[in-house]
Amino acid sequence: MSTSKPFAADEESVLMAFSMEPSHGRETLVRYIKEYPQHATALIDCSIDLRHEPPAEDVPATVVPDSAVDKAWQRFERAVQQLDVEVANPFAKLNTSGFKSLARSLDVSNLFLMRVRDRAISAATIPARFIEKLASELGATAQAVAAYLQGPPGMVSGHAFRSSVKPSVGEQITFDHAVATSQLTPEQQATLKALSD
Repeated sequence: MSTSKPFAADEESVLMAFSMEPSHGRETLVRYIKEYPQHATALIDCSIDLRHEPPAEDVPATVVPDSAVDKAWQRFERAVQQLDVEVANPFAKLNTSGFKSLARSLDVSNLFLMRVRDRAISAATIPARFIEKLASELGATAQAVAAYLQGPPGMVSGHAFRSSVKPSVGEQITFDHAVATSQLTPEQQATLKALSD
């Protein structure tokens, strides 16, 4: 760059001109600071940044075939679409008698099954064998039931509550805690705990 000032230099223009210099060494920096003392701090910062930035030709570029990019993009789009799809509630088709019948088939208390249905139990703690058994009884796939159980805890609407306090969603509990506190017989508890093995 020439030492004359071709225009009233704003900071951005000065920094741009400095960055275009073939060398960003001490002599170039001192020259720019003498010419543009009002931008000395910005010039020093820019000089430091340019010294740590590798030249573009030193950065290895990886050549990726277009087909690989297309496949990756399609996988990304499918993943995004799957997130948008609402996970179906496999319990939705059950009426009261169907729900109680399911509890009997699974040999669990209604309270335990309600905790499962309402996702009050952390899905990560539910044994896969219990999910498979539940899915089989519901006529669903284990993957669909597992996806439903991984959702946030909630309450089933349409139920009548007899309380002066507004019902709220509590924190999730572990499978073992649910087994211990869901009015299950010792035999039922032992059967459910055995599914964890």
